[in-house]
Amino acid sequence: MQHLDRSLPTELQFRDERGHTVRLGDFFGAGPLGLVFSYYGCSNLCPMQIRNLAQRLAQISGGAAEQAQMLVVSIDPLDSPVSATQAKHKFLDNLPPAARAERWHFLSGAPADIAHLTEAVGFSYGYDQKTHQYIHPAGFVLITSAGKIARYFFGFDFTAEELGRAFDQAAAQRIASPIARLLMVCFHYDLASAPYSALIIEVLRVASVVMLLGTLALAWLLLRRARRARTSDARS
Repeated sequence: MQHLDRSLPTELQFRDERGHTVRLGDFFGAGPLGLVFSYYGCSNLCPMQIRNLAQRLAQISGGAAEQAQMLVVSIDPLDSPVSATQAKHKFLDNLPPAARAERWHFLSGAPADIAHLTEAVGFSYGYDQKTHQYIHPAGFVLITSAGKIARYFFGFDFTAEELGRAFDQAAAQRIASPIARLLMVCFHYDLASAPYSALIIEVLRVASVVMLLGTLALAWLLLRRARRARTSDARS
């Protein structure tokens, strides 16, 4: 579910990779933010997702994206500053220095704060007991300096130029329109063991329904807007 223009809860507390307690609101005010959900024990899509985003950001010269703060929040309540530090090195150490700037913050938190933030963003995920992995969509969220959700990016299908424009628009407090994209899901599927668990199938089914409803709602809004425009033109 895309919660565009929603204000994120500033009071939520997390710990960064240094072990310092930080409030979500501490990162608001200076400029737009990038928010990525991950978990630090992931060896599948999460490292690729963060490396790809860091590489794209490193290619941008000038504009709001060049100095934007990037928040990686673990959805695993068992993660800690120690695992956050390890993940930061694992995910970013092979990248140029410009991509490993101190603007990247790897956060861990308590279950209640994680749940509150993921619910506010509309981020759905689940835990598979058999494989001990989290299933979740790949992508990230753009947040304005005022703490409002400005845009969703899904998967890896974006360029540095597109990313730069999006950060500039978020810096100008512009909120994007909802987009319908095929979800890329972070989960390791073992062909030698068994098919997807019931949990994974259910998460995928719910995600598909949510995306379909969002697409239908967007089409209805655009149609309604077009009808209003035709009515206004006819009256004038």
